[in-house]
Amino acid sequence: MGSPDYREQFTFVASQLDRFDLGYLHVMDGLAFGFHKLGEPMTLAEFCKVFHGPLIGNCGYTQETAEKAIADGHADLIAFGRPFISNPDLVERFKNGWPLAPLAPMSDWYSPIGEKGYTDYSRHQ
Repeated sequence: MGSPDYREQFTFVASQLDRFDLGYLHVMDGLAFGFHKLGEPMTLAEFCKVFHGPLIGNCGYTQETAEKAIADGHADLIAFGRPFISNPDLVERFKNGWPLAPLAPMSDWYSPIGEKGYTDYSRHQ
């Protein structure tokens, strides 16, 4: 979401949510698709300053950047969307150092016709 005051808005909202002892806050960092380009993307480190519960990052992470975000204390978990869709065995690929399959085109994700986008992505051979 973009607005001229996005940084102040999101910092304020996260600080207010911090008061409710939520189970977690899931943040899409703006590091990949859909970023509004109204300024520098907000980072997990910024959210850590105002939200003290479990923080889940998402959007544009690789295995390496996800592990670094957790190791640096900027996130408790990292969620994977697009890489997981195209790699139903993503955990095994990460664990074994196997290459990732190319990302499927967005038009194939969860297609309303048959198995396409649901069960037709290959596992590592």
